[in-house]
Amino acid sequence: MNFEGVISSFDDNNLGYGPYIIIPEAIYEKMLPQTTDKRIKCTLNNSLTVSRAMSPKGDFHYILLNKEVLKKCKLEIGDEVSVIIKPDESKYGMEITEEMEEVLYSDPEGSKIFHQLTPGTQRTLIYIINKIKSSQLRIERSFVILEHLKKMKGKVDGKILQQDFKEYREKFKI
Repeated sequence: MNFEGVISSFDDNNLGYGPYIIIPEAIYEKMLPQTTDKRIKCTLNNSLTVSRAMSPKGDFHYILLNKEVLKKCKLEIGDEVSVIIKPDESKYGMEITEEMEEVLYSDPEGSKIFHQLTPGTQRTLIYIINKIKSSQLRIERSFVILEHLKKMKGKVDGKILQQDFKEYREKFKI
């Protein structure tokens, strides 16, 4: 489904911050039954496609963006944008790297724990891996994440996870 939107920005508060696009209510109502957990693929100006959610705020629904997406699309707050949305049919609500898939496959215990996490937590961990450019580093981080999940009995502690990443790199530093 296509629509024209305007890049807006939430004020700094605990309910949301950053650039977003309001989804016209008629589009939202048509798209909702086609999605799982309101997950969509959103294409901006026919140039960049990102996985997002249709989120509620007051009496409207929106697609939350970030500075990185705006930069890639050369957009700013207040700009008009052409939007195409379709249901996100990927397994996790976002693409997963081949490296992370392989690490999940090679560690059945870690994979089981990973798949018991909430979909949102799974996406957060996948995002951590997806933003890494180096294939080797994606493998290492995927491995550390699964070891963290096993050590923490299925819980994710961001501070401890960051420390686990650091310790792994120092342990194998040449």
